[in-house]
Amino acid sequence: MSFAKPGLTRVTLALLPITATICAGMPVTLSDIARELGVSKMTVSRAINNNALISAETRQRVLEVARRMNYQPNQHARALATNRSYLIGVVVPDLMNLYFAEVARAIESIARPAGFQLLICSTDEDATREIGEVEVLLQRTDGLIISSVLAPTDTGAYRKMMRDGAKIVLVDRTMRNLHCPVVATDNVQVGRIATEHLISLGHVRIGHLSGDASSVSTDRLEGYKRALQEHGLRFNNALLRPCGLLESEGYLAMRKWLAKGDIPEAIFAVNDPAAIGGMKALEEAGINIGEEVAIVGAGNIHYGDMLRVPLTTVSWSRAEMGQQAARLLLRAMAGESLSSKARNVSLPPELIVRNSCGAKPLARARVGGAARFVRRSSLV
Repeated sequence: MSFAKPGLTRVTLALLPITATICAGMPVTLSDIARELGVSKMTVSRAINNNALISAETRQRVLEVARRMNYQPNQHARALATNRSYLIGVVVPDLMNLYFAEVARAIESIARPAGFQLLICSTDEDATREIGEVEVLLQRTDGLIISSVLAPTDTGAYRKMMRDGAKIVLVDRTMRNLHCPVVATDNVQVGRIATEHLISLGHVRIGHLSGDASSVSTDRLEGYKRALQEHGLRFNNALLRPCGLLESEGYLAMRKWLAKGDIPEAIFAVNDPAAIGGMKALEEAGINIGEEVAIVGAGNIHYGDMLRVPLTTVSWSRAEMGQQAARLLLRAMAGESLSSKARNVSLPPELIVRNSCGAKPLARARVGGAARFVRRSSLV
């Protein structure tokens, strides 16, 4: 670091090929960014405002420099000049779920350098609340990124919003025949991968803690069924337990299953929170996870590897999911026409093996005609 004169600091950013000359305590301007790139201020302005005259490559270079220089646009001045809010609404089912916190942070990493701030709402997996939140956000934002709890076919409200000009991108969860950009993983494949892993361990009686009416739940259930069928195992509805997508719901569903006393030796839970809730109930019942019951979740939640018994899960990039969703919304708000391929981004899932799936089939005893655990517990 060197000082040219009082109040003027030349800052060299370590490991980055950028040298910024800025006044100490003063915000970075468009001119500062233009000087670093050797382009005009107009080019920088157009790139940050997603003008169609600027190539994708140039826009990416400008946004990267803006991010590195911590550029913060004057939101009030821009809003007055352009009649836009420069706000993006983000609607997620459960902000307490670190999965969605990671997605939101990734969205912000793209939106902020482009001059947008986020308004984030959590619907608590409540479909009625979701529509209310979205209607409020539409009045205050330029576009929305939504992870919907609605059933995949329940598209009426969103169809009307889009006809009225709303810019919407779906993230994590999909909806059928709603023609807007989508960034998600292949959830049928998620269910198949998790179930096939349990089959590969020698399990034949595999249960499923299923979710709600959303696309992630229905698709992962379909993947579970396909894996059973492809390996010659019969689907048994008695091994299906509805539980929702929250940790508390997984816990309650597993307690009920334990009370009935017919727990399978392996379980695929619709997501990591449901799996973690189920694991808590099993541990309270004195059942050893990974020894007596194998469990696989989905989503690779942030602390899943730090549990007392680390959770085997199916993972995909939450960072890429959020970033891709933000880029698609910026392009849509800029008026770009997106091809069908560009509008639909599918992130590949992969298995993350940890200790929770290391169980062997549990020895059982017949009690009153029903199979029950030999291990005693207050709940069985």
